[in-house]
Order: sequence, then C-alpha cells, then structure tokens
Amino acid sequence: MTTLDEAVGARPCTPDDATRNDPHRLPGVSGLVVGILAGTGPQGRGLTHRLAGAGQQVIIGSRNAARAASTAAAIDGDVRGSIDATTTWESDVLIVATPWEDMPSC
Repeated sequence: MTTLDEAVGARPCTPDDATRNDPHRLPGVSGLVVGILAGTGPQGRGLTHRLAGAGQQVIIGSRNAARAASTAAAIDGDVRGSIDATTTWESDVLIVATPWEDMPSC
C-alpha cells in the first residue's frame, strides 16, 4: 500500500530546508506599492502606520479623494491618498481593510 507521502513525493525535512526557508533569503518586497482600500478607517490607518513605518510605499484608497489625501498627510512615510479606482490600478498588493461586520452575508 502506498502512503500519502509517497504518493505526493514528500520527503523528510533536512537541514537544507531551514536554509531555503530562511526569511533573510526571501525576495525583497520593499519596492512594491501596497494599496489599502477603505484606508481612511481605523483598520486602514493602523495598517498604513505599520507598513509605512517599515518603509513600505502605501496608497490609501477612499471613495473621497480629499479624505484619502488628508489621512495620508497625517501619516509619516511614503504615503499618499487617492480614490479607490486609482489605488487599485497603481498598487502591486491590495488590501481591503473593511471590518468583518460590514461584509455582506450570503
């Protein structure tokens, strides 16, 4: 009888696995632009503070461009505000920062 590990070609962990998964050897993401939709709310602002504080470029998205711009101006770092559509197009990574209770139920 074939085991699941044999069927999928799994192999035992080796010391090389630790080197391969070393976070210092993973590709850098500092050049990526992170867009945060609903970025003017508490969750979006919190994420923006943390990401910008780590040196990440962030675009705050909002339905209201002026609100996005004023929120971005209040945060130190490489942060700018824009409307949701522009944020979506100009971001490499997109986060939707809406509270769970605001999500539609099926």
